[in-house]
Amino acid sequence: MGKVISVGLQKGGVGKSTTTGLTSYILAHQGFRVLAVDFDSQGNLTQFLTRRSPYDFVHKTSLEACKERNPKPYVYAVSDRLDLLPAEDFLSQFDKWLYTEVPVSKQMTILQDTLDTVKDDYDFILIDLPPNLGGLTLNGVCASDYCVVVCQSEPFAYDALDRYMEIVQAAQERVNSNIRIAGILISLLDARTAIGNYITERVKEEYEGFVFNTVIRRKSRIIEFSVEGIQIKSKADREALAMYEEFVEELKKRVSE
Repeated sequence: MGKVISVGLQKGGVGKSTTTGLTSYILAHQGFRVLAVDFDSQGNLTQFLTRRSPYDFVHKTSLEACKERNPKPYVYAVSDRLDLLPAEDFLSQFDKWLYTEVPVSKQMTILQDTLDTVKDDYDFILIDLPPNLGGLTLNGVCASDYCVVVCQSEPFAYDALDRYMEIVQAAQERVNSNIRIAGILISLLDARTAIGNYITERVKEEYEGFVFNTVIRRKSRIIEFSVEGIQIKSKADREALAMYEEFVEELKKRVSE
């Protein structure tokens, strides 16, 4: 049975989609069966993994999967071992649908019920969550076996950490007692800036035991992957991916303990 891992923080631009995409790619490259779930109406993960417009997937997304409680008709094969449940703008209708058409007792477990139907088909299911604390994020957290919290090394992301950790704890207490925090991943560190290094040290000090040893540093090559596709050809490719490969090894260890 696959492990469900959400990647989130209610702050935009911290590297959630990139982390989800590259982690999914690396796990699949290592031979695992992986489903990446785009649960953000911006569709960045969809675009990153497919190199296609999210609008190519209208009516073929995680929204339809949740409405039918069946993702299978909407899964897009990225490679032999990597599948994607896409997203596009209409996913922004999720909250309206959730709170008007779904019974209250089921509102926080829609995604969990949907993914349970394919959990045996994959080793890992990774969920890319949006930058807010709405119904999409709450469903993604409640569907998780493990939560990865992505914190950019800058003040706004740092300030968001406490509330996100509280949300995970509340979901654990009220909906899914099996949820665990896999850890906090510090991302997009620019080691040349004093504030970046300061935030990194604060997070490590205040959330000791939760923080991954791996720190994701800013690399222009990672941004280029979103245009050219993920590649392992040049030294720059390998150096960029090495950080995420290190993170994946840590993640695998933590979710197997």
